Amino acid sequence: MKFVLLFLLGLASALVAQTDHKVLGKSTEESYEGKVVLIKVGEDDLVNGQSFKFWERILERVTDEKAKAVVFHLDTPGGLAFPTKELMSQIANLEVPTYSFIDPKAMSAGALIAISTDEIYMAPGALVGSAGLVAGNGMTIDDTMRAKIESFFDAHVRWITEKKGHRYEVIEAMMMIRDEARQIGSRVVAKGELLALNSKEAIEPMDEGTLFAVSEIDSVEELLKAKGLDQSLMIEATPTGFERFAWWVASVSGLLILVGLGAGYFELKTPGFGIGGIVAILVFSLFFFGNYLAGNMAGYELGAVFAVGILLIFVEIFVIPGFGVAGITGLMMVVGSLIFAMVDKVQWQNREWTTNGLVNALDGPGLHFAGGIAGSLVLLYFMMRYLPDMPLLRRVQLKEVLPAGNGMEEDVARIGLTARAYTDLRPAGKIELNGDLFDVTAEGKFVLKGESVRIIKEDGMGMVVVQTE
Repeated sequence: MKFVLLFLLGLASALVAQTDHKVLGKSTEESYEGKVVLIKVGEDDLVNGQSFKFWERILERVTDEKAKAVVFHLDTPGGLAFPTKELMSQIANLEVPTYSFIDPKAMSAGALIAISTDEIYMAPGALVGSAGLVAGNGMTIDDTMRAKIESFFDAHVRWITEKKGHRYEVIEAMMMIRDEARQIGSRVVAKGELLALNSKEAIEPMDEGTLFAVSEIDSVEELLKAKGLDQSLMIEATPTGFERFAWWVASVSGLLILVGLGAGYFELKTPGFGIGGIVAILVFSLFFFGNYLAGNMAGYELGAVFAVGILLIFVEIFVIPGFGVAGITGLMMVVGSLIFAMVDKVQWQNREWTTNGLVNALDGPGLHFAGGIAGSLVLLYFMMRYLPDMPLLRRVQLKEVLPAGNGMEEDVARIGLTARAYTDLRPAGKIELNGDLFDVTAEGKFVLKGESVRIIKEDGMGMVVVQTE
């Protein structure tokens, strides 16, 4: 029955993961109605897919709850290009006034966010620009791919700058490398270089308005004063408790895999359904649920794949021993579901536009998974070595498996006896000894059904056998 319970483990994980996180976190948040919403874009935010999911939700609330204005406080070296493009569209289409305050920098993707707002302000000495496109791994892009991506972004930037009234030639010089020098205001951008502006250069007077930014200001509060907005109306957009919890879960996914596998092994080696099974259910439910809330690909479908994979592995071990198709298929389903559950949904959806996009999307989840597996192997080694000698486990095992009148002397007496493999042992299975069936684990190579085995060990963790010559 344990494999049925473990199947329910995966199913419970999938069902919990399907919960709508917007409902879970929304009731405690202050309404944005009539408020000026401050959105901070920090150093690492634009390389974190979870941030884009958070901003998408915030901007939806801005529209739904009729906020008065939105201010982006930018301090970023840049980040993911295509998620930024989607964010630009959402900002540009807002029906409320939008402002950018750059302090102290908005480089690369940060500059693209700035031009998506109605007006741009900069702190004295702030920097903006250098928005050339690079591959997700930071390396340069080959010429054909670069031409493809740049033409795509160029069309989008033309639409944004026209809609918001910014100077296209300035943004184009920040994004595109050219084979000739270009004059941008009083600046000359040399051949093969990208434009970057400091605050003084950005506010250079032009025939109509300024080159890039409206003016230099010292703070967000000064921006609000300049626009006639009451400072008391400002409210900072912050993640809900569930969002923070989800981001934490995503960051420790490898540890959750380690604990879940260890708990599952402990459950298999103890009678009945107890603490190991409960811990495994909670841990894997937390894994799928947290990654789903974090904006990763975890969800009902992957949870179901995980559950079916667990079921196939147990069917392979206990029900239909043979060639191994069920076990291999189940293992692939479990591994695949765990890895893809950690993949950022936003990055995955845009993988086709980046060099080595598949690798870039999977490298983080792969490292989490590899770390969890490596840690679980170490944990399983110590569990196999030391758990049988734990007094608590011995008491549990004796109460469950020894009939009245038997003692450890009878267990020891079975060591050295030969028996017949009742099922394939790969490595777990059953043997027949004197007409009784026993669960065992084979040491060394797998043993086929019907072959002779010898009992070499029996303790609180079960019976161990080897194939006889």
